[in-house]
Amino acid sequence: MAETPPPPPVLVTVPAKEATELRLFVFPHAGSGAFPYRALAANLPPWVELHALQLPGRESLFSATPYRSMPPLTEALVPVLAPKLDRPFVFFGHSFGGHVAFAMARALRARGAAAPRALVVSSSRAPHLPLGRIPLHDLPRPHLIDELRRYGGTPEAVLTNDELMDLFLPPLRADLRIYETNAFAPEAPLALPITAFGARQDLSTRPEQIEAWSEHTSAAFTSRIFEGGHFYLYEQSKAAFAEALRKVLEDCRGAQGTS
Repeated sequence: MAETPPPPPVLVTVPAKEATELRLFVFPHAGSGAFPYRALAANLPPWVELHALQLPGRESLFSATPYRSMPPLTEALVPVLAPKLDRPFVFFGHSFGGHVAFAMARALRARGAAAPRALVVSSSRAPHLPLGRIPLHDLPRPHLIDELRRYGGTPEAVLTNDELMDLFLPPLRADLRIYETNAFAPEAPLALPITAFGARQDLSTRPEQIEAWSEHTSAAFTSRIFEGGHFYLYEQSKAAFAEALRKVLEDCRGAQGTS
């Protein structure tokens, strides 16, 4: 029997506290749903509306078939995002989400659609670089769980709960497959600023892999390396990350009058 195709992703929205001047589209890390990223809204400027991406296979779409390659995912995302592109917007992606955000910026450019004011990527190697580690998506279950434990970000109570892992691993493997097997296609650099964040103790993404994002913009490039591991933005550098993201958004707001 043929597998049911994935449904369209959805956006989980946290309204702005004031009149919306800018939209922040958030692309979560592999295996994650939108829920953990809703917490970012607490530290955003009051005029920013947050839209966190919810992919099939998790949270409200947990029973749906996940995407396993980048082209159909970006194709499905274009009409999901399109109605929200009537205001200035920024893309933010963490880890796997950074690659999805980058692919979406390229997809919008190919269609002549509105472009993000900025692309912000976090704990995500530049997409033209080799993976630089063993692929995880097809590891046997015990080995994959060991790798998740090593990278952090997943509570031990989840890693040791067989029922929870039965739910968590299929979408995680699907996202990792996209991240680890997506073939990079050379294109002209994006004509928008890129900010790349990383963490000094990140075991999967080294600082030089963060800096290499500079090759993908013909506009400004900035980077910052925080203290912490792969999930530094939820750990010891949480406040510093929130401040740095807020600064990017404020700069984008200030650029509106001159673009």
